[in-house]
Amino acid sequence: MSIASLARIQPFKGLYIGGALIGLLVGGLGHNPTAKALETGKGVNGVWIGAVPELITGDIKKWAEVAGVESASIPGYWQNKAGEEIAMGEAPKPGEKVLLIFHGGAYMGLSAHPSSSVSVIPRDIMKRTASVRRTFSVEYRLAAPDNVSPFPTQLIDGLAGYNYLVRTVGFKPEDVIIVGDSAGANLALALTRYLLTYADSLNLGLPGALVLLSPWADLTPSHNSPGSSMYTNVRSDFLLPPPEKEPNFTSKCLAGPHGAEFLSNVYISPACKENTDVSFKGFPRSIIVVGGAETLIDSIRTLEGRLLRDLGKEKVETYVAKDAFHDFIGFSFFEPERTEACIAIGKWIDAL
Repeated sequence: MSIASLARIQPFKGLYIGGALIGLLVGGLGHNPTAKALETGKGVNGVWIGAVPELITGDIKKWAEVAGVESASIPGYWQNKAGEEIAMGEAPKPGEKVLLIFHGGAYMGLSAHPSSSVSVIPRDIMKRTASVRRTFSVEYRLAAPDNVSPFPTQLIDGLAGYNYLVRTVGFKPEDVIIVGDSAGANLALALTRYLLTYADSLNLGLPGALVLLSPWADLTPSHNSPGSSMYTNVRSDFLLPPPEKEPNFTSKCLAGPHGAEFLSNVYISPACKENTDVSFKGFPRSIIVVGGAETLIDSIRTLEGRLLRDLGKEKVETYVAKDAFHDFIGFSFFEPERTEACIAIGKWIDAL
């Protein structure tokens, strides 16, 4: 990593504590919106997303019962491209694409609300596309720090958001592009797997594409060996070194009553080294955006290899920002890397 790039990240060093961004990175030291309330106001357009208990089936239903969680109404927030006047929930134009956004924050912080620091991601990607006029962000329930919403709560909430776009607003599944950063990319992969596994009973179709930004795809310690990027890239990232032989705090919160061994599940850790039989056959086209200097790059390379194996080179693209750290695209100061990445993503979406 260049000295200039390293200098840009140093002020944020150590803000990732126990697996969660705090302080400045969760949108400031004041109030942060959550799934408990819909917070609208001037320039903020939000709706309640209805619960979908009828769509919970198979393993997810079983795991939800173990965790004691149910589908619930949650907030969702619309953002329109600058200059576009689109009413909330307005029916799409023929062929119109929409970005379904799952925010990052280690399943512990940040928010789907337009005031959240990571809301710059959908705005700037949308700005760089010709085929997208609006985005919809899901305020899924967090696993920590209250530790009352373990997996599969987040998958259930993501499902509700996808169902809202397809069955309520009227988007064709192939026109929905799921964009997730970090933990949000983990959720994008889990939801897609669920939609694919239970396609016949759900009848919701599959999203047209996935945009995976610094995906957190292994919540187990399988990549935490000495010499791995989890340790060698610590100087060039804001993430602190993880425990070598056990999951971090937020991973344990996500596992909840299922136990830490549950984290190797393909829904949660599709890049876990022990999951050698995980399959991505049937997944939609995907683009992975990763920082070359981030601690998660080894696990992301594992994910990339498995996607390429099952989908082929024509359906998987990887964009590497050489000197960038984890989730760099959510940091407005990290230029020109983040704008260059948004341009590349926009071109990829427009070429779908």
